[in-house]
Amino acid sequence: MLSSFDLFLLFIVAVVFLYGMYRRYRLWMIGKPERRTDRPKERLISVWAYVIGHKRMLRDGYPGWMHLLIFYGFLVPFVVVVITQANFSLPRALAFPLSLLFDLVGTLGIIGLLMAAYRRYVQKPENQTYDNYWGNAAALLLLLGIFGLGFCVEGLRIARTQPEWVDWSPVGWLFSQAFSGLSDGNQILLHRLLWRLHLLLVLGFIAFIPYSRLLHIVTGPANVYMRSLIPKGELTPILDFETAETFGASKIEELTRKQLFDMDACTRCGRCLDHCPGSVSGKPLAPKRNWDTLRAHLEEKAALKRKGVDPYAEGQTKLIGSGAGDGVSEDVIWSCTNCLACQMVCPVFIPCVDKFLEMRRYLVLMESNFPQEVQLVFRNMENNSNPWGVGSGLRAEWMKGLEIKTMAEESDIDFLFYVGCAGSFDDRNKKVATSLVKILKALGVKFSVLGTEEGCCGDSARRIGNEYLYQTLVQTNIEVFKNYGVKKILTMCPHCFNTLKNEYPQFGGKYEVFHYTQFLAEVLGSGKLKLKKPLEKVITYHDSCYLGRANEVYEEPRQVLQAIPGLKLVEMERNRIRSFCCGAGGGRMWMEEKLGSRINQLRTDQAVQTKASLVGTACPYCLTMIGDGIKEKGLEESLAALDLSELVVQSMDSSGAPESTETKTVG
Repeated sequence: MLSSFDLFLLFIVAVVFLYGMYRRYRLWMIGKPERRTDRPKERLISVWAYVIGHKRMLRDGYPGWMHLLIFYGFLVPFVVVVITQANFSLPRALAFPLSLLFDLVGTLGIIGLLMAAYRRYVQKPENQTYDNYWGNAAALLLLLGIFGLGFCVEGLRIARTQPEWVDWSPVGWLFSQAFSGLSDGNQILLHRLLWRLHLLLVLGFIAFIPYSRLLHIVTGPANVYMRSLIPKGELTPILDFETAETFGASKIEELTRKQLFDMDACTRCGRCLDHCPGSVSGKPLAPKRNWDTLRAHLEEKAALKRKGVDPYAEGQTKLIGSGAGDGVSEDVIWSCTNCLACQMVCPVFIPCVDKFLEMRRYLVLMESNFPQEVQLVFRNMENNSNPWGVGSGLRAEWMKGLEIKTMAEESDIDFLFYVGCAGSFDDRNKKVATSLVKILKALGVKFSVLGTEEGCCGDSARRIGNEYLYQTLVQTNIEVFKNYGVKKILTMCPHCFNTLKNEYPQFGGKYEVFHYTQFLAEVLGSGKLKLKKPLEKVITYHDSCYLGRANEVYEEPRQVLQAIPGLKLVEMERNRIRSFCCGAGGGRMWMEEKLGSRINQLRTDQAVQTKASLVGTACPYCLTMIGDGIKEKGLEESLAALDLSELVVQSMDSSGAPESTETKTVG
């Protein structure tokens, strides 16, 4: 049992710990309010799966298992000690196995810590930060001291009392052999000394948490609980254009409390650096390091406010800037491709896109400060409702001779085929739209297009930061859909698919939206479409970020490829949830890539490593970027990029069409 002095120490530690947490709490509260406590059942399930179960961490092999061993190596003995100190009596049938469990997880905890030390000081992975050498070393040594002293105390207790459960504490028994030669008096004295030292280390560890990188022990699980439960590809809208005086974030307090909390939840594990295309390609975008600079910027601004100094007076640091003490540079903000890779590998669900989006919104809407080439893109969208700038009256030119009806001609249909800007105006992607039409006609599906009434979905405008232009395009499209009573929409572009499905409902546009790969997987799986012409090729499939990570459509494209006779699918190392961005997302399709390596060329290199002769895509942007990568690297003779719909058409012959050409309802 704890003595009065021990309880006093515990009280002091609690005060130090709570004061440290209060200091962090004050920083978070600088931000704008944001509610993240809805749907508690789902949130608790997330904590169970991703904190208790380490679901994400274990995907990484060595570092995942390392953390699991340390986590349970500390948690289980800690719970056992709390139970013991509470004088809670356990039945023998439970107490003995619990003693064995205590020994095993404690040993595994030490193994985990040795793995951590080996990784940090021998392997030295590039995704780690090494500037706080002694702070990181102190945390490791403190934990090793706690585990080691715990076993020493257990060994002394066994050596002194020879309890009946000694067989259930094999590691404790081994430690007891080191003390068996001591006299009873010395054993008692050493036991008391080491027990006291062990208690001080545990209490010191707890007090140390809010002031060190160990803070994520508290903030990490809380961040998992507060993670976003909206669709991954959905961005939050600006709802008060008429009344707001400023848009986006130019000051740290214009981010939300949850966004500020994210910075303290970061575990500094470096997974984001391994998967972020900006980081991998040598650009200044590096989420883990960006959170470090933003955290330091937040602390500086909060300190100035407490002193009564204007934190934004002339000469003070800025949220958006490249000077010492500034938050993040414009190069960082514009380097993000919105690919979602960082937040999909982050063990505590920290997103990048939301923070950089708010800064982009400020730069675009308040300062008209954006890459020069984007100015023309905005003007094209405003005047012709497409980024290419081709006259909107020419949107239907691609379908001449295909005998496609528009909604104005036939609105009693199974679904609307929303072609999108790429399929309507880009020469390469017009071929994809044509292939998809051939498949739909072969199936006898009733569909129509909007023709010249179709407008840009607005995805690029929104992700670049021009929310006003995006909402203008959205309202126009929703009005057209409403006029024709549109309920189902088929898309060929994942960006159109994502915004129509996940973001248009924010403005009252609720439809059943599906990507063409989902449609093809269904008709091929059901036998409505049969492919018999073999394509004796080896293909690798590139997962589009907004089809895969944003909407979890991974298997359907592969099912389509597997249905094509003779086609052999080989996977790139980075596939499915860990696919590598083509470089076009987040509006980067329309921006020059001036920093670091070209992302599309890196992805092309990854495709080459598979030794496939084809790269399959299901996204107009990806097809363009990978096609460009192949040309830029001079690989046209050995590698080609094709859309999945083109491959299906190649494999279709007279037997590919349904037995009956009567109209079919699909979906």
